[in-house]
Amino acid sequence: MTNKRLELIVHSFEAGRRGKPDELDAGIAHLIGAYFLQRDKDSRFDIRVTGGYNKSKGRLQVTVSGEVSDYLLCGYEADLRKLVVDYYNYIHLTSLCLGEILIEFRFNPQSSTLASNGTTGDSGNPIAVAYANTPNCLPWERHLAVEIRDLIDNIFHNNNVPQKYQELSGVDKILGLKADGKVGVDAYYSKSRLHSVNQISVAVEHRKDLKVNELRNNLGKVIRAYLEYESVQSNIDLGNPRIMINGLGDWNTGGWYIDEGTRDAKPYRDGFSTYGVNVDSFSGEDPSKPSATGTMLARHIAVQIVANQLADFARVSLNYTIGSSDVGLNIWTNNTSSIPQEKLEQWVRENFSLTITDARKSFDLRNPNTYREIVRNSDFFHNPNYAWNTVLFIK
Repeated sequence: MTNKRLELIVHSFEAGRRGKPDELDAGIAHLIGAYFLQRDKDSRFDIRVTGGYNKSKGRLQVTVSGEVSDYLLCGYEADLRKLVVDYYNYIHLTSLCLGEILIEFRFNPQSSTLASNGTTGDSGNPIAVAYANTPNCLPWERHLAVEIRDLIDNIFHNNNVPQKYQELSGVDKILGLKADGKVGVDAYYSKSRLHSVNQISVAVEHRKDLKVNELRNNLGKVIRAYLEYESVQSNIDLGNPRIMINGLGDWNTGGWYIDEGTRDAKPYRDGFSTYGVNVDSFSGEDPSKPSATGTMLARHIAVQIVANQLADFARVSLNYTIGSSDVGLNIWTNNTSSIPQEKLEQWVRENFSLTITDARKSFDLRNPNTYREIVRNSDFFHNPNYAWNTVLFIK
């Protein structure tokens, strides 16, 4: 008799810090979406934001473009200029004035035919996943990357390490951080269960007075303390992953000064890309589009499947065709389901509407405050209080 070899699959996720250009641009795009929803809850938009540095003029420069309902394309410029500068100052802890950032608007009117579409505003194949027995039913790589990103941003904004990690790490402050950076996590799975966290890669912009070796030492201790705390809270051994911090050394200048970002440069920041194709960024889109709203619905369904103990893992794929009311559905559980695939998909269709119209209503996606809350969290799926992440126990 031969022993079966253990097969592992790796899933990776990268969480950009809020000052990372692509992340910053995505946040601005979504805040502009909230602005247009505030003016009219039925507004249609697909906002693109590109930030960078204009060397010839010696100033930061932002271009805001995309499609917006034509009746909204008036009287917006002063409000949006202030929105851009205020958000930049909040993220970077700066105090730039309005004239210190060049801001150009290049909006096009939204197609009247598309805007009047009563079924699906676009075609798409949104995908989302959920795991049993993980924090908020999230993949471990996504949960850890976002948590560590939030931890670093928290230290930057508050000038101290959260109390619960101080005693474990022996570090109470890390002075000299700046706003740009990212956190990547590689997690290995066996049969849809976590096998190991292999590597955590961190890049952090910092001032020159914070030497890179000091940054590596102190931040490394804090991240280890977080992993120890999370292991206890989740009752799982996260092991001893390799932690790489600023692998190329000092990084003293980042953000728009050296990197031109765009809200749709890295669509994987929004979805579950290592579990399927993720071709579009959600940020700055109105809720009639399936890329965002459909992924939220797929995530909601996946959460219910694992929370109701129908499977240990669920990958839910929906398929929308522009102008059609038919919705394709595929659920893959990696053979962890307690019922056959066709029965599981039948259970979903009996208990959930798959239309974008019903999803945006039940998730309150026409509410501008929903958009603003997503920007504050800088993630669509980490907050368990979002309607699409909440658990419903279904008989």
